[in-house]
Amino acid sequence: MKTRTNQILPSLGVSLFSLIAFTPSISFAQPLAQLNNWEFNPKTQKLEISLSATATPQYFYLSQPQRLVLDLPNTKLGKVLTQKEYAGAIQRIRISQLNANVTRIVLDLAPDSKFEAKKVQLQPFSPQKPTRWVFNPYLTFSPANSLLTTPTTTLPPSTNLTTNTQQPLITVPPLNSQTPPAITNSPLPAAMFPTPSDNKNTSPHNLKEIPIIEFGQPLPIQKILDLR
Repeated sequence: MKTRTNQILPSLGVSLFSLIAFTPSISFAQPLAQLNNWEFNPKTQKLEISLSATATPQYFYLSQPQRLVLDLPNTKLGKVLTQKEYAGAIQRIRISQLNANVTRIVLDLAPDSKFEAKKVQLQPFSPQKPTRWVFNPYLTFSPANSLLTTPTTTLPPSTNLTTNTQQPLITVPPLNSQTPPAITNSPLPAAMFPTPSDNKNTSPHNLKEIPIIEFGQPLPIQKILDLR
């Protein structure tokens, strides 16, 4: 019995070693990485992330609303800023722990931005130790409100001339009338016209005869003195 037992145990050890070595489904657990830091430059539209261990991010595009999603597998969220807003093609960046092993970074895009998948770059700073990555989506942004518009000149509203019924009615007397008629409802004083009695001294009968002197004749001094 002892001989048989000694023969069986070595054979079992060899079988277990071969099972572990040649079975690809059995693997040792990989340590989780941690997102230590991230930085975004709105001018260059580049996102840089720093991890504590090696991990390979993956990205994809979603529409309605359009956004870019960057998943960090086998990574946990560290003590970093989880949301920040910007002005441009990328309006906001949100970071959260999707599940126990995946950290998700969401880039919310502006409605007028355009995404071209062929130009996207996602690469590590060092291929030998990929713990720092740079993500460049190469977005184009042309907002509708930035287009130049010709200023329009607005004229003031036109005012229609209307008759003011509150003003008093003034009547003008005829020219051949000697006595002016009474003006009703007028704030002005009545017009004064000279009467025939006031013009007695200026009557044509009281005027002296003015001599007619022809051109080149001497002046009749006596007649001029008589006219005074």
